[in-house]
Amino acid sequence: MADKRTRSDSSAAAVQAMKNAAVDTIDPPSHAGLEKKAEPFWHDNIRSKALDSWTPADLLAAVELANNQLYLTVLRRDLRKEERARGEARNEALIKNLRKQIPDLQRTILAQRRDLQIHSHATNGESRDQKKRNQNDRDARNTKNEHQGQDDNLIAFPKHG
Repeated sequence: MADKRTRSDSSAAAVQAMKNAAVDTIDPPSHAGLEKKAEPFWHDNIRSKALDSWTPADLLAAVELANNQLYLTVLRRDLRKEERARGEARNEALIKNLRKQIPDLQRTILAQRRDLQIHSHATNGESRDQKKRNQNDRDARNTKNEHQGQDDNLIAFPKHG
């Protein structure tokens, strides 16, 4: 039987979150075949959820996702290059094929993100909650902008980022 999951509001969960933050990411499985150029996609995807919640099967699926995301950028670059060509150098059949492959691969990527539970709803929660977070962020930026030029230092703001 599987171990009981730790409550997300427990002190053990807070300790695990700090451990995850110290590690920052997980290395891909060496046997999975992650393309070198797909590593930035890998790391972004892995950071999308708690590091301790990734299973070995999830990591293999994440490799496929990262490789597909890389391939999508390659297809888009090839399409732009071919669309810029003029005259006989322009290959309309290739353009048509690329325009079909790109949405198909986008759908595959979205399905993979849902399977790994790193889609927007899983990472940001309900849209009603996101609306409130966006409002809080907007209010904080407005407050910062209102007090930007003042030298009284009554409101503390980070000096970086």
